[in-house]
Amino acid sequence: MSPRQQRPDQAGRTGSRTPSRRDQLRPVELIGIAAVLSVFVGLVVLMATREPVVAVIFFGIAFIIVLVVLAMFVLGYKPDAAEQQDLAEQNRRASTARAEDAPSGHAQPGDAAAGGDGAGDDGSASGRWSPHD
Repeated sequence: MSPRQQRPDQAGRTGSRTPSRRDQLRPVELIGIAAVLSVFVGLVVLMATREPVVAVIFFGIAFIIVLVVLAMFVLGYKPDAAEQQDLAEQNRRASTARAEDAPSGHAQPGDAAAGGDGAGDDGSASGRWSPHD
């Protein structure tokens, strides 16, 4: 990673990657694609029926459908090795921050050391402490 993509976090360490402008504008890009495709559908319906209300209804329906389909494609995208490494690093930092923020000497709900079975109050064995338990 270049120094431009790295920024220090709260502890002064570098290594966290700031998203590029392309990553930041990706949601706007997807909404723009959905808008262009739905405008096309709306214009086709307007030329075929000459009813503006029907064209607007089809525009809205097409916009929602295209947006949902694009969202499903984005959710199905698998991250590459650099993104997986960045996600793993963020998870490690979050777990160490949680461990540092936890009150010392107090057992958390679901801790096996506290005599619990590792399951929270809801019976899940997620192993994560939550203030809602």
